[in-house]
Amino acid sequence: MILSKKSIIFILISVLIANTTGMGVFAYAPRYLLNLGVDIIVIQLILTLYIFTTLAFPPLIGKLSDKIQHRSMLFKLGAVGVSIIFFLFTTVFNLVLIIILMILYGFFGTFARLKFVLYAELVENDHRFIAYFAAITALGWFLGAFLTGIFVDLFGIGQYFQLLLSVSLINLVIIMFIKENRTLILERHEKEEVRNLDDIILNNRDDSNHISRSIYPSLFFRNFGVRPILVILAILMFFHISSDTQIGFLIGINFLIQFFLNILLAHVITEKNLKWIMFIGYILSAFTILGWILATDFWSFLICQILISLSFAMFMTATQIYVTRNTTPHNKGKYVGYMNTGTQLGSFSGGLMFSLLLVLYSGNYYPAMYFMIIFPAISAFIILIKFERENE
Repeated sequence: MILSKKSIIFILISVLIANTTGMGVFAYAPRYLLNLGVDIIVIQLILTLYIFTTLAFPPLIGKLSDKIQHRSMLFKLGAVGVSIIFFLFTTVFNLVLIIILMILYGFFGTFARLKFVLYAELVENDHRFIAYFAAITALGWFLGAFLTGIFVDLFGIGQYFQLLLSVSLINLVIIMFIKENRTLILERHEKEEVRNLDDIILNNRDDSNHISRSIYPSLFFRNFGVRPILVILAILMFFHISSDTQIGFLIGINFLIQFFLNILLAHVITEKNLKWIMFIGYILSAFTILGWILATDFWSFLICQILISLSFAMFMTATQIYVTRNTTPHNKGKYVGYMNTGTQLGSFSGGLMFSLLLVLYSGNYYPAMYFMIIFPAISAFIILIKFERENE
C-alpha cells in the first residue's frame, strides 16, 4: 500500500532533479578544477576530502531523523543549503574557498538521502517501488552527466555552476510539496508488527530484524576500488575523446542503462537470488576497472560503461531491497546511514590510497588503476562467504 501517492511523486521528481545536479558536480568538478590550473594530484585530494564529509554525517543524520521523526524537514533544509552553495560557487574562484564550499556541499547533500528513507516508509518497503527509486536516481545521473556535457561544450566549463544553481532552484520548489504524515506511518508499522507477531506465534519462527554485516565491508571495498576512478573518469576520457558532449554521454549512459536495469531487477530479485545478484555485481566492477585501463576510444569506453551500469544496478538495488525489508521506521534511518557510510568510507579511503599511488607514479593514472582491481573482487568474495539471506 502507498501511504501518499502525491508525496511519492514529488519525492521522485525531487530525486531526479537533485541527482541531475549531483552528477553535474561529480562528473565535471575535476574538469572545473583542472581549468583553474589545479594540479591533478591536488584535484584527487580535494575530491577525496569532499567524500570524507559525505561519510561522517549519514549515520548521525539518520539517527537524528529517527529520533525527531521528521525526515522531510531535514532534507528540505539540505536542499536550501545546496542552492546557497551553488550560488557561492558562481562567485568564488579562490582554491581555499572552493575547498570549503566542497566540504559544505558534501554536508548539505547528505540530508538528501533521507528522501529514500521516507520514500521506503511511504511505499511500505515494497521492493518494486524501491527499485523504481533506484531507477529514477540513475536517470537523474544520466541527465546530469549528459546535459552538463552539452552545456560545457556550448558555454565552457567555467560557467557550469550557473546551470547547477538554476536546476537546484527548481528542486527547492518541488521539495516543498512533499508531505510527511508521521502518525500514519507509525500506525501502519505498528499494525504490521502485530500481524508479524501473530505469524511468528503461529509458525514458531524467528523474525528479528537481522542485517548481515557482510554488506558493509562489501560496499566499502567496492567503492575503495571504483569510486576514485569514477571521480576522474571524465579526465581519463578527455585523454582520448575531444568532445565534451561525447564524454557527457558516455558518463551518463551508464546511469541511463541503470534506469532500465533497476526497473527490470524489481521483478527479478527474490530472497533466493539476492546473494548471487550482489556477487555478480561486485565481480563486474573488477572487470570494468580493467576495461577502463585498456579503453582508447569512444566505443571501448562505451562497453566499459555498460559493464559498470550492470554492476552497480545489481549489487546496489539488491542491497537497498535487503536493508529496507529488514528495518523498521524506528531504525531505518540508522541502517541506511550505515550503508551510506560503508559506501562513502570506502570512497574516501580509496581516494587517499589512489592519491598516494599517483604521487608514487608521478601522476600516471594507469599503473595506479591496476592496483585498485583487487578491491571489488574482495567485495564479491565477502558476499560469497559471509552473506546471510533473510530466512537463513
